[in-house]
Amino acid sequence: MQKLWVIRKQPYRETSALLTVLLDDNRLIRCIARGGGKVSEFQPLFGVLATNKGLANLSKIEPAGPRLPLSGIELISALYLNEITHWMIPEGAEVEHLFDTYTRSVKDVSLGEIRALRLYERCLLEAAGHYPILNQDRNGQTLRQGAWYRLHQHQELVEVRSDEPDALLAEHWLSLAEGRFDDALSLKHAKWLHRSLVDIALGGRRLVSREMLMEVGKVQ
Repeated sequence: MQKLWVIRKQPYRETSALLTVLLDDNRLIRCIARGGGKVSEFQPLFGVLATNKGLANLSKIEPAGPRLPLSGIELISALYLNEITHWMIPEGAEVEHLFDTYTRSVKDVSLGEIRALRLYERCLLEAAGHYPILNQDRNGQTLRQGAWYRLHQHQELVEVRSDEPDALLAEHWLSLAEGRFDDALSLKHAKWLHRSLVDIALGGRRLVSREMLMEVGKVQ
């Protein structure tokens, strides 16, 4: 049996479900769970995955722990984690440490830790090859303390004047490079940067969970 999380669930016929599951071997797999209509997202599960010519089949599903206590903003934020996982990670691709990173992130989100969203976004962006180098400029030079830079075409940093659009101090770029999202300002910068990078990685795909967050007036 493998441990897994349900990332996406759709009804299939009368009592079954089409699932996207994240396995403990760090792979994302689409499968059918016959009689799995009551399978829950945000609950760790055990199951047996059998791969045939068509879709894989998930059977012998049982809880591996309690369902996370999610509601309100925390629930929508967790749905956002699932949505970007589903769209950014190709089926069958193995992403190092993805299972543990997701497990930690969704548990932190359930506790209201917004920083977890930024760290998880970064994990997926790096896995998808969409996270730029932020500790040096386009010429490979170390960022100059007190200088201002902007991200050119979402790929490389160029030095600019402080009044240029989207310009940040070198120190702020270095905080982003090191994943130091420990204060309100760094979280603000990370949200702005990651949202742009996620949109590019998804080709502008609509994210329902983000729209839901906007509707309740609190975009995480």
